[in-house]
Amino acid sequence: MVSQDKHKQILSPQQPFEEILELVQPMITSILLKCHIYKDFAYYRHIAAIAVWKAYQKANPSNGQFSGYIYTTVKGEILKELTKDKQFQDNVTFLADDKLNRIRCQQEQINRLEACLLVETIIGNLNELDRKILQLYYLEGYTYDEIAKELCLSVSAVKKRRTRLIDKLRSLYRR
Repeated sequence: MVSQDKHKQILSPQQPFEEILELVQPMITSILLKCHIYKDFAYYRHIAAIAVWKAYQKANPSNGQFSGYIYTTVKGEILKELTKDKQFQDNVTFLADDKLNRIRCQQEQINRLEACLLVETIIGNLNELDRKILQLYYLEGYTYDEIAKELCLSVSAVKKRRTRLIDKLRSLYRR
């Protein structure tokens, strides 16, 4: 008998918020079911309660029926949240566990190790002067002029040696 009285009671922005929130619980449940929400029910119920609070704060009795305003506000907020959730799920890939991350990290380590071994092998095939030119040019950022002064060579000799070195390294790498 008491529940029938609650359903027949007209909502008004003059009522205390807690009372309104209690009275609109069946409406919230109905909206959640119409929006096909079957998981995270408590989360969406919380979103609905916040929407009721927003409607309660902005309510104007001269703008029509308060219950209709609550219904529209709650449904709108839930649909907005569903849209945000869908966009998040579309843009973010969840990893059930760290297996994929571990595999990726292991593969990166293997690739780095292979690259280091390859560089060591290639560098091992070069003479001391060629190694020094590569080190000064690529690792220390020297210009051709600076390398020429450092190694007592002409600039054109440094350029030719570097070009020849690059060709040699490419051929070694392709093997």
